[in-house]
Amino acid sequence: RAFRPAPPRSKIGIPNPSTNSYIFMMPNPRRKFTDDQKMGILEQAGKEGVTSVLHQHRLSYSVFARWKKRFMKIDTNIQEAPANRTRTELKHLQEENIRLKKIIADQALELQWKEEEIKKYNPGYGKRG
Repeated sequence: RAFRPAPPRSKIGIPNPSTNSYIFMMPNPRRKFTDDQKMGILEQAGKEGVTSVLHQHRLSYSVFARWKKRFMKIDTNIQEAPANRTRTELKHLQEENIRLKKIIADQALELQWKEEEIKKYNPGYGKRG
C-alpha cells in the first residue's frame, strides 16, 4: 500500500482509488442576498411553492425558515392581525358563530321549559316571602 497524505483541512477531499490520491472540491463561495431579495424569494415561495423556489435559488429549508421568521416578524408589526384574515377564515368564523348562537338559544328554551314544568308541579316555586 502506498502512503496517502491527508487532504488539507481547507478543502474537501474524496478518495480516488484509481490514482491513489484525493479529488478536491472547493466549497461554493457564500452568497449574500439583500433584504429586498430575501423578501422577494419569500413572496415567490408563497405564490409558487416553497420546494420549487428553494431548488431554483439553491437554498436550504433552514435558511428559508430563518428568513421567514425574521421577515414575518417585521410584516406583523406593520399589518394588524384582523386585516390578515382571509375571506374563508371570516366565513368559517361566521358559521361557527351562528352555530353557537343556536346552541345558546336551545339551552335557553330548555331552561324556560324546565322552569314552567317545575312551576306546574310546585306552585310555590320562585315566590319570595
